[in-house]
Amino acid sequence: MIAGLREGVDAALRQRRTAMACVCFSLLTVPILLLLAGLQGWALTHDEVLLYYRPERLAAVQWGVGLLALWQGLVALLAWQRREWLPEHAPRWAAAALGPVLMGWCALALLYGLQDTPMGMLLIEILVFARAFFLLRDITPWLAAGAVLLVGHELLQGLGVVSYAPLLSQPMFAGGELSDWWTWWLRIMFNASVLPFAAALFYLFSSLARHRAELETLARTDVLTGLANRREFMARLAEEAQRQQRGERPLTVVMLDVDHFKQVNDTHGHAAGDQVLSSLGRLLQGSVRQEVDLAARLGGEEFALLLPETDTEGAQCVARKIVEALRGMPIHHGAQLLPVTISAGVAPVQGGDGERALRLADDSLYEAKRQGRDRVVMAMAPHADAMH
Repeated sequence: MIAGLREGVDAALRQRRTAMACVCFSLLTVPILLLLAGLQGWALTHDEVLLYYRPERLAAVQWGVGLLALWQGLVALLAWQRREWLPEHAPRWAAAALGPVLMGWCALALLYGLQDTPMGMLLIEILVFARAFFLLRDITPWLAAGAVLLVGHELLQGLGVVSYAPLLSQPMFAGGELSDWWTWWLRIMFNASVLPFAAALFYLFSSLARHRAELETLARTDVLTGLANRREFMARLAEEAQRQQRGERPLTVVMLDVDHFKQVNDTHGHAAGDQVLSSLGRLLQGSVRQEVDLAARLGGEEFALLLPETDTEGAQCVARKIVEALRGMPIHHGAQLLPVTISAGVAPVQGGDGERALRLADDSLYEAKRQGRDRVVMAMAPHADAMH
């Protein structure tokens, strides 16, 4: 469940899906509302604390906070239940989640005093959460309405029509020492504004790091086969070739190409061709040493292996096993059995010249094609017999 929730949060952050945005936004705002409701409930049941408030207004605000928390919880529950079929962008659901909370917190900030209490910080925090999960066009109307409410209250306060912090019997900061109640209230609400915001920032940065890692993996990986792509192969070839030149350790390149692949596509369709390539990708991945060797799809039906610490004899052995394994491996496409073979060319990297080894391996590959396919040819011994 936790993994599913994390995926949902990541989807809400990256894709701005309204359903998950409603759920995540409510999960962040409802606990703060419940905390405020708990503090107000304590004040309503303790006469010595109630003296700091206007009791009839506090009772009305308590009802409002409770209804707002209930509304947010209901929106989150319904959005979660409908997450599979709600459209990616559902403006009405966004308005249902955003409108009451943003306007409600604007009102609460004004009731408690915007300038000298954490309510202003909480309002900013909730605005940041809203922007993180929802599209800007969903938030803009409520930002405008909140700005009108805040500016209007300031104007009316300046004209003497309304008082500052109308929920309180007197402002928290009246020039003297804070009472015990307001000291604890400020500590609790300050932590309620800072700690969730800090946790959200940490999660956001970790989510961005995961997303970056996924993008880097995609940039290096062939989507169909799961192998490295040409770009990654050429980068690793250059790196390993430099290492080979410094240490004079064996390094071998193997080029592979599916035999008569065009006929597979023409006869059975491109879906069958994709099935062949993905099956070959799994075979190659299982035939090399993990974290040491590199199997790559260079493009089309052309593949390559990079084998550090492997001499030509060992590379021929690896290539021969792949040729034989593919020859005997049933590849099914629907009810059809696709007989597929592969040819391979092997060449060592010498003097740190990886590109030359790649060209030699490619030449050997085409020599294998000329000799009848379904075989391995070694570049160092072009006149030697092909190995089956």
